[in-house]
Amino acid sequence: MKYAFKLLIILTTILATPVFADITDGWERLGKEKVNSRLERDEIRIASKGFIKQIVVEVRGAAVFFESVNVHLGNGEVMDFPIRSIVKAGERSRVFDLPGKARIIKKVVFIHQKVKDSNKAEIVLWGRK
Repeated sequence: MKYAFKLLIILTTILATPVFADITDGWERLGKEKVNSRLERDEIRIASKGFIKQIVVEVRGAAVFFESVNVHLGNGEVMDFPIRSIVKAGERSRVFDLPGKARIIKKVVFIHQKVKDSNKAEIVLWGRK
């Protein structure tokens, strides 16, 4: 009986933990943007969040197909990260490392489209210093 009760507590704790619990481990939200159904280009302007080494894209509401993510740096350099895949609602992309030392990001441009029209989709951009 004690074993079953302990197992129930462990399973409840695991299932109650948010999917993005580890996203708060040094990650800071840089911005978010709503997604329409058609292919589009959206950008998130970064308001002085300091130096960033990595970014990741979280998708909420509905799956989104990403063609690419372009990171515009403070020094004028643009880094293109081709994705060409679907990120499902409640999931996130792979982590994108910005080569070299930590960089100041001015904006991030997304070329994407929502996969289904059933729900409203939202992109959330996270960065880690």
